[in-house]
Amino acid sequence: MSSFVNSKHQKLLKDEIVAIAAKETGGKYTAEQIKASLMAEIQNANGLLMQEGNTLFIIHKSPDRPDVGVFRALNADTIQNYLKNCLVFTKAIGLMGFKYIVTVFDDPSLINIFKHIGRNQPFKNMGYAVQRTTDGQYKVTVSLGDAKKGGLPDNAQPKTQGAL
Repeated sequence: MSSFVNSKHQKLLKDEIVAIAAKETGGKYTAEQIKASLMAEIQNANGLLMQEGNTLFIIHKSPDRPDVGVFRALNADTIQNYLKNCLVFTKAIGLMGFKYIVTVFDDPSLINIFKHIGRNQPFKNMGYAVQRTTDGQYKVTVSLGDAKKGGLPDNAQPKTQGAL
């Protein structure tokens, strides 16, 4: 039985998302290991953490190209909400000044997320490419097309209205 939680009914805390994502992916790491890794990434590796619904997104700027980000997602939301969360993340990351984002994963079903984003592009002229890595994983590079730095993603509050 799935333990995903519909964020339209209940917004989870970051620790809860990590615990559910660890369980659902059946990964090699415990929730505690993932949480420790996230903390190290945010504090020591200048990673950015964004929560949309019951999904956490972690992104790092490339040291060589500040317009390129490497990201991953930890999801505890329903599939429909996860797709929406990914669209909001993509738009937010484009507005932050990223031009390309890259991720690597094992599960081929996740390619459907990029197909969904391709059909619902937050920016004109977006595209993506899927490659297989030497160890059999999937590497997806997303071009954010005509994304321009500045502005706010949908439903975002400016700092003057209480946002962090």
